[in-house]
Amino acid sequence: MATEDRLTFYSGLHTIGGVQIVYGHENTGFVFDLGLAMRGMLGEHIKTKAPEGARHYMLTRSAPPLLNLYPPEATEGLTLPQLREVWKREELPQYDNLRVFVSHIHQDHMALLPYVAEGTPIYMSRDAYAVYRAVVASGEYGDTKGTIIALDDLQEIALDDEGKARLKIIEVDHDSPGCSGFILTTASGAKIGFTADWRRHGRHAYRMDRFIALCRSEAVDVLITEGTRFRADTLYRKPADRLETEVAARCREVMAQAEGLVYVNILARNVERFADLILAAKDAGRTLAMDESTAAFWYEANRVGIAALTGHPALTCAEDVIRVLPTLNSPTIEAGLTLPYSSVSIADIVADKQRYCMYLPYYQLPVMAELECAGDRSHGSHYVHADGNPLVPNDEMLHRWLTEFGVQYHYCATGGHAAPQEIGELTERIRPKVVIPLHSMNPTLFDSRGIPRFYPAYGETVQIDQLIGQN
Repeated sequence: MATEDRLTFYSGLHTIGGVQIVYGHENTGFVFDLGLAMRGMLGEHIKTKAPEGARHYMLTRSAPPLLNLYPPEATEGLTLPQLREVWKREELPQYDNLRVFVSHIHQDHMALLPYVAEGTPIYMSRDAYAVYRAVVASGEYGDTKGTIIALDDLQEIALDDEGKARLKIIEVDHDSPGCSGFILTTASGAKIGFTADWRRHGRHAYRMDRFIALCRSEAVDVLITEGTRFRADTLYRKPADRLETEVAARCREVMAQAEGLVYVNILARNVERFADLILAAKDAGRTLAMDESTAAFWYEANRVGIAALTGHPALTCAEDVIRVLPTLNSPTIEAGLTLPYSSVSIADIVADKQRYCMYLPYYQLPVMAELECAGDRSHGSHYVHADGNPLVPNDEMLHRWLTEFGVQYHYCATGGHAAPQEIGELTERIRPKVVIPLHSMNPTLFDSRGIPRFYPAYGETVQIDQLIGQN
């Protein structure tokens, strides 16, 4: 086996999410991330499950073709020649010792965790670990059989037995707690910087300046960055982003001023925003009703502990504000989990609509029919949409429901990704020898400020010294 440091690129190159890259040296392979692309071959309506699902994902080029990454029962009968034929590649490096890094707990970065072989080391930040435990407790995903190792911000670990290859985790700013990139020092001494998903309009923008400073001080050779927002309409003009704090303010404003029921649709994994939602409901004198799965998510995330919420007042008032609506369609929560929240009924809500705020994810829209066709209808309801699914403001199905019942729509999303100009600035300040933009539908639109770019092909393996040396 060749001993050179190398990178193999399997997914996320021309898609939003689904990044799957493998750093390899001798018998050690390091996989980052382990999610699924948003527009892959399997999804909400076409599903598979562990363990055999790992085989389905590999045979559709949706998961890294690393036979040792999955349990033996998942790969039984599957051969490396078969995978080479699927990928149309003569080289698909295999490793005896595999480790995994998950930057954060969004589906497009972690959805394959339930398919990992027992005992496989899985690294993530402590806050990301708390969010993952919450995802499992909520019933949204099954647990992993891998061994999760929660790391502190800026902690450095060895990736091989000799300690030649090392990883330093670096927390960045995104719309999910604990999102982290890293600096990887390869066995030969090259430096790889990975931004993960990031932004500058969140609560922790200072982390990106720290990331830049660390990459500069360690003279990063290869920079790998997301490029979600590379589009023709953002190429020449930097978009004006709504600040994360403005989302909380808008939620408070609607709840305080509305005379009827208020619906809110945000992504529960943005736990800091969810904490703001609890406080907004409390300040407006409203009770926050939600399904059992979402309540379990909030409870478990904070039971394990989110450092970003240390001392947050929402932690002390949540039991008084949250009520669980058990009749809602939602995943079955983890067995044995007991929630400290009282229950509420549809009848309770329609009897006093101004008193309630209803957390209503997209897939639970049908309950709106019950809530709008009963009780006092003299005051219209309001719907606050802030980065929950659907991710766009012009979804036809959503607006069909809102129009049917005369519900006023408020869109106050802000998103979790950097503007193209900010990505160019980050690259210019770090000054790597080469930059690799991915996690993007349009990576070639990237203005790298004169830094050489590399666009890998799917399944391509490149020697790191050659990657650096040719630029």
